[in-house]
Amino acid sequence: MIEGEEAVEEVQFGLRKARPYYFQIDVLKAVAIGFVILDHSLTWGIKGALGGIFWERLSIPFFLIVMGFNMGNSFEYREHKSLKDLYSLAYFKRKLKRYVFPFVILWLASLALGTTLGYIDTSEYLLLGYLPFWGPGNWFIPLLFGSILIFPIVYWLFKRAPLATVGLCFLSELVMQYLLWFLYPAATTAYDSFIITAIRVNILFFLPAVGIGLWFSREPVLPSKHNWFVYPYLAISVLFMIDYASISPATGKGILGSMPNIIGGFFAFTQDFIKGDYTLIFYGYAAFLVFATMLLVPQNASGPFQRFIKRVGRSTYHILLFQIFWMSIVYWSLSQASVVEHAIPVFDVVLGWPSLLFYIPFYLLNLSIAFAGGMLWYEAEKRLFYRHRSHEGRQML
Repeated sequence: MIEGEEAVEEVQFGLRKARPYYFQIDVLKAVAIGFVILDHSLTWGIKGALGGIFWERLSIPFFLIVMGFNMGNSFEYREHKSLKDLYSLAYFKRKLKRYVFPFVILWLASLALGTTLGYIDTSEYLLLGYLPFWGPGNWFIPLLFGSILIFPIVYWLFKRAPLATVGLCFLSELVMQYLLWFLYPAATTAYDSFIITAIRVNILFFLPAVGIGLWFSREPVLPSKHNWFVYPYLAISVLFMIDYASISPATGKGILGSMPNIIGGFFAFTQDFIKGDYTLIFYGYAAFLVFATMLLVPQNASGPFQRFIKRVGRSTYHILLFQIFWMSIVYWSLSQASVVEHAIPVFDVVLGWPSLLFYIPFYLLNLSIAFAGGMLWYEAEKRLFYRHRSHEGRQML
């Protein structure tokens, strides 16, 4: 899912200049959270067959780029100059209220659910921020909490050396990937699996996408010398995505990586070194689509549908949390092992569907419940915290 929805707090803590609103950001977040729920409602086989890497797997890259974009806008329009200002008590109060308080509610609800159903995870994964009763999407929470500590210094560095800071963001993932490639090429023990997970849920692993969003926040238009890099980056990403989508289980290589020349060797090595589909070799594709959205969708919009999208955009964090809770119930009901092993059940087999088309109403059901629950939760929390303030227009995950 997920920075920026803080206009209410900005009034309280003295924002000096008006912060622009981007309806496009709410559109991106609404699409992204819809993809998140779809991701958890389909099996890996179906997502692969549908070419999910080119659309459904865009959810996290969208959220990460939006986080960087909103970070740049939030700190810029607060006019903070020093690390002391950026790491202020007010900053941590806002983050505790915005992120930690809802998570505590979810954690207690998860504990109560697990106690009721007779299963509580007491493993070391709790140290990462995992729930006592796991649900899909839980891994994003430690990433989000890590961003609270990392973002101020990233922005501080960016203000002083923008290009070098974005470069460090890319280097950050490369270092994490090297640690996995060199030290943990495979998980042979439970300890290995835990360390690999700890690395992969670390915000440092995802800083390239955040850095793109931060760079983009300075000039959010596509036909710009400032953003020229998007075009070659898009081409590179598409090539690697095609190769990734065609990787053979037998050879472990894609169509480009199988070429018997130096080009094939380059693609094969890169795919082996940079593992996963939420990585820097794929972010160029997501960045281009973010730019295209900013260009094609109006900055401000009105009407019932636009107001609904705006409300969804404001509620995405709560929708994510409610989705984790709801889908943990669904997974447990269908396959208790899926909750224990943090896996997606094969829904059509478990439920005996005569056709894969049954995934459509299944997804729509999960989407409706997650949206309704998350949006109601957000509205209730907003009334609790901000009922005496009138300023709205928040833009965060």
